Amino acid sequence: MRKGTVKSGLKLLLAAFVPLILVTFYHEQIARLLILSPYNETMLVYLGFFWSGVSGCLGILVTLAGLVQSAGRGPEVRLAPTVILLAVALIFYFLLFYSSLTTNEPAKLRPGESITI
Repeated sequence: MRKGTVKSGLKLLLAAFVPLILVTFYHEQIARLLILSPYNETMLVYLGFFWSGVSGCLGILVTLAGLVQSAGRGPEVRLAPTVILLAVALIFYFLLFYSSLTTNEPAKLRPGESITI
């Protein structure tokens, strides 16, 4: 196992989680910050999912290539910090997912509707 290659693959997997979390749970805030139209907000979400998928697939392939290769004589590489960061990102994603399922948001008004007080 080449730990340097495995660490690079795990970093790519970690890089896949960041845009995935952002476009899944915070796309409205990002669109408001960047002053995006609804169409551009949708494109932001699609591109976020696409690049997360590309980075995740590449990360899996690089990690598997590092696991399959024989050990080389290189500098000592520590995998623990990268694995811990990846686990934290995964836990954070599932906490946000659970929170989105259990939170009751007020119903948004459709055009033409009014509030009766």
